[in-house]
Amino acid sequence: MGDTGLLISHAFDERGIVSEELYQKLMFDKLEVNAGMLVENIVAQMLRASGHKLYFYSKGSNTSAEDRMEIDFLIAKPVITSRHNISPIEVKSGSQYTLTSLKKCIAKYGNQLSTPYVLHDKDMKVEDSIMYLPLYMTPLL
Repeated sequence: MGDTGLLISHAFDERGIVSEELYQKLMFDKLEVNAGMLVENIVAQMLRASGHKLYFYSKGSNTSAEDRMEIDFLIAKPVITSRHNISPIEVKSGSQYTLTSLKKCIAKYGNQLSTPYVLHDKDMKVEDSIMYLPLYMTPLL
């Protein structure tokens, strides 16, 4: 959805009335909700506002977990370098997470990718050629 506030309102709409209590629970982290869904929607909103088209990658497999992969967002950088200009982005909302799909993507398509990013609620760092950015830096991509 193009607006995270509307997404919350529609997701928790009861009888066409959204109570103030809903927003209070959300703000004080008392609402039982998939926080990843909301954070991904916020990132999608920021990427669109920055002029990016939204793409994702998903590969399913009924036979092998090794073949399954899902990347939250793919963005194209405006400048083409010696490498390609596609950057995979993983969005993480919790403090503990894994990067299984991103690492599979890098292993399989690494020569065709630009900088891979993880957007999370921690500080900026670079580790194993992955750029980790705080969520608030999304508009700078």
